Amino acid sequence: MTTPILIADDHPIVLAGIRDVLAGELDLEVVGEAADPATLIELMARTRPRAVISDYSMPGDERFGDGIKLISFLRRRFPETRLLVLTMVSNPSLVSAMYAAGAGGVVLKSHGLGSLVQALRVVLADRIYRPTGLLQEAASEPTGADAARARLSPRELEVIRLFTGGMSVGDIARQLQRSAKTVSTQKINAMRKLGVDSDQALIAYCLQTSLFA
Repeated sequence: MTTPILIADDHPIVLAGIRDVLAGELDLEVVGEAADPATLIELMARTRPRAVISDYSMPGDERFGDGIKLISFLRRRFPETRLLVLTMVSNPSLVSAMYAAGAGGVVLKSHGLGSLVQALRVVLADRIYRPTGLLQEAASEPTGADAARARLSPRELEVIRLFTGGMSVGDIARQLQRSAKTVSTQKINAMRKLGVDSDQALIAYCLQTSLFA
């Protein structure tokens, strides 16, 4: 009997890469693929997979969103399903928030997909997967831009991620179910910590430092 797995990413190349990595595992079966949170949730309700491998940042909507909000929703709605998160974000504070929200493991895309099967095996065994490379990055003393990013709270990072992705403060407030005033304050605080004084400078900073690449 095979173990049903769902995979989700808004980049077809990444989906193909995940599919190829899992193809050699005879006891694992990819039972569905999604490119957005709504499709992922629909597939989860229909197939009831044992585990989901999902991108952290995907185009979403106000119902489900993505990032921390989506992880929290999936954990509440499908508590029996283990969640493995793929991400380009290596900020220790935000990664810790992913685990706190319910992720069973986090795999950095920048490290490649070589550890994907190992990570999946760990979460399928109902254990927490924490990659060695990520632990080393978290343990190292941040400097320069990394030090500035490390000062941001997970909520501030989420606001900045969504804002630089093209959402307005009002859109972010609705998606995260916070007041517009709270979101605006978190955005202003994050900009102050990053040393930028305009929306254009904030976007340029995130691009130059690949904060959410």
